[in-house]
Amino acid sequence: MSTIRSIILIFPTFFLALLLATCQSDVTGPGEIHGELPRELTASEKQLVEADQSFSYDIFRQTVSYDNEEENLFISPLSISTALAMTLNGAEGETLEQMKEALHLNGMDTGEINEAFQSLIELLVSLDPKVTMKIANSVWHEQSLVVEDDFLQRLEDFYDAEVAGLDFRNSGSVDTINSWVNENTEGKIEKIIDRIPPEMVMYLINAIYFKGDWLSKFDKDETRKADFHLESGETVQVDMMSQKERYAVNFSEEVRMIELPYGDSLFTMSVLMPGDPEMPLNQFIEEEVTKENLVQWRSNLRVSEVPLELPKFEMEYEITYNDILKSMGMEKAFDEGAADFSGIADVSPQSLYISEVKHKTFVSVDEEGTEAAAVTSVGVGVTSLPPSMIVNRPFVFIIHERESGTNLFMGKVKDPSVL
Repeated sequence: MSTIRSIILIFPTFFLALLLATCQSDVTGPGEIHGELPRELTASEKQLVEADQSFSYDIFRQTVSYDNEEENLFISPLSISTALAMTLNGAEGETLEQMKEALHLNGMDTGEINEAFQSLIELLVSLDPKVTMKIANSVWHEQSLVVEDDFLQRLEDFYDAEVAGLDFRNSGSVDTINSWVNENTEGKIEKIIDRIPPEMVMYLINAIYFKGDWLSKFDKDETRKADFHLESGETVQVDMMSQKERYAVNFSEEVRMIELPYGDSLFTMSVLMPGDPEMPLNQFIEEEVTKENLVQWRSNLRVSEVPLELPKFEMEYEITYNDILKSMGMEKAFDEGAADFSGIADVSPQSLYISEVKHKTFVSVDEEGTEAAAVTSVGVGVTSLPPSMIVNRPFVFIIHERESGTNLFMGKVKDPSVL
């Protein structure tokens, strides 16, 4: 029997919780100020954003359903899709087609996907000078592994990936990789690996960092202790921020929704609660938080001066995505006997397969704004109501770029008192 070795692709990402679809530019929020994209999106960027939106809602609903006992969760769809997009550059045949299908990228060839990610990333990181956003990629491989030049070149050219060969048997390699992660997430994620297992031969890492101040900051003196009502019927005390401002809101039978812009208002957090206060949040996410509904709800946003109360919260979250991605159609990629990642390296008679996909995130929301981080690791093995918004019950939150519609983060908060 041949020995099992692995490649792990890791994607540390800093952002806030949810990132959703587009918002109308005439209903931005405080003062009705809004920024504009510096240029029109290309056809491939528009197709990528459409795919990102579809994938975002799919992966968010699947995560909530899979981990339905978790009170709070926070993911970065952009980190996950970027990580898998890097990976699919080494996929062939049915493995490649299934990955594209799961990411809603079918209809685009690999070259179009790479070019779209390249230009969209360049746009996002330079979009708002008042918001700090960093996206970085790297590839660390066992120095004895002969990696295909074309694979590495594409990741360097389109994802600006730093590439380095390391002696994975040397414990210092762990420190080297974790140091890169720590640096590119501004210290919010200090490490992604504790050790390198003997079967591992590669780590691909995507790091995203996001820090945005609210367009209209909360006054710290107005923050007070307040009740937050849990689905169990219990009440917990939280630090509740409050202010009265002009915001884009949608209060209907289906949803209570408010848009909270950052910086020049291109990056925005959407906060959503079920219109029916008796509806469980998981049911709301499963049945109502869809791409189509978000488009409709945003089209009905109206700017109004409303009292807003929003709890301060901070959370960390971690999940392994193997089963979820398989259920989304990526079975071949995880199949030791059927996966085809020959575009990464020729290890015949062995073959490469994804052995593990892990995701880890951090988010902090306070009076100033939002700071967030996420890490996605893909391991590849070698075979061998009234006009007010009182957020005092479970809610969904999304961080998105308003004009392009790019989804960055998505999350749910059922108990903000749990850290």
